[in-house]
Amino acid sequence: MNTYRFRFNNGQKNSTVLFWFFTTLFTIPLTFSTIILQEDPKPLFPVWLLLIFVPLMLVAIYKLFKTASERKSTETISVSKEGFTSSCFGSVLFSEIRSIKVPVREMGVFGGRQLDYYKKTDVDMPYLEFSISTRDGKKLSWILNEWGGLYNSKEEFSIFFDFLTALTDQLHQLYQANEPYNSHLKILDEKGSWDLRGYSLDNTNSTR
Repeated sequence: MNTYRFRFNNGQKNSTVLFWFFTTLFTIPLTFSTIILQEDPKPLFPVWLLLIFVPLMLVAIYKLFKTASERKSTETISVSKEGFTSSCFGSVLFSEIRSIKVPVREMGVFGGRQLDYYKKTDVDMPYLEFSISTRDGKKLSWILNEWGGLYNSKEEFSIFFDFLTALTDQLHQLYQANEPYNSHLKILDEKGSWDLRGYSLDNTNSTR
């Protein structure tokens, strides 16, 4: 049994992060403007408003950092011959997986933009979302930065990619062992997708 441990952006609480982000943007200039304008004989805001603005600004900054940090999750995945167990999403059998989506066109490892491009331009490095859907409607989603960032390091992305490679290897053996490899990771098409439709365990086993 192989184990993979990495951190990732769980993608949760986006609206909460945005709320505290804009609250912080609003309260910081308002607070400092109130302080600076007190030197004016006729200040725009009365000094007592600082009793409201300062605590609100501090709370907004605290909530922003707290909520942003909660988006970082630590994942531990153990892979066996039958499936894998995720500390964040629970257990999944390979035979239960219905589809996989990988943003291959945005990944440098598959010929996408390389790190040097982002260093030489103002373009932000993309956060890549990888998802697995199961037959019962469950969706597993991990968001990582290929080159490392706020939520994961470059080494942790490599660990996640090793898990992804092991996963697709197992699915290839399970459903497509007698077929040639696809564009990416043996089973993914040129868009980075794999779907269970068209494959069955009965058909695969009968050809072996």
